[in-house]
Amino acid sequence: MNLNEIILDQRPWGRAFGLLVACAVILVGIFRSVGPAEIVLRAVTAAIVSGLFVRLFVWTLQRISEPGPDQDPG
Repeated sequence: MNLNEIILDQRPWGRAFGLLVACAVILVGIFRSVGPAEIVLRAVTAAIVSGLFVRLFVWTLQRISEPGPDQDPG
């Protein structure tokens, strides 16, 4: 098994990390007594931005790990 098969297949790493960040932002907002509208806005923004960055990172790793036309895929 190579790195692509083990880690970088079609798993939703970006969505999972985005949801995790959104939950953390919600908890921090509750502890700091922030208004509900501001908590939602911050959580959605953090989830989208972090999810996109993680997805971009995974996409970059997929491109790096794929063999090129000059390389042996074995």
